[in-house]
Amino acid sequence: MASRLVYCTPKGPLCFIDYLTVKDGRATLEQIRKAVRNSSLPKLYQFRLFEKLRTGLVKIDELVLPKFDTKSVSIFLDSLDRRTAQLT
Repeated sequence: MASRLVYCTPKGPLCFIDYLTVKDGRATLEQIRKAVRNSSLPKLYQFRLFEKLRTGLVKIDELVLPKFDTKSVSIFLDSLDRRTAQLT
């Protein structure tokens, strides 16, 4: 694992996907970023991208959303299918 994308709700981290490279994790985050609209509402949901280093995880990017967004979660979960296909 070279990167980890974590989906966080108002109650804390809900789930994560590990990617083989930082580029793969960043590509998924950018795809989500393009699919959602910015809003001035309070920010409650987040996608946080971390890079794995020898000493642990370091946050390198994040996307904050005002509400639950099914399109962004769908893109996030679809990236798991793509990652699994890379491993086989």
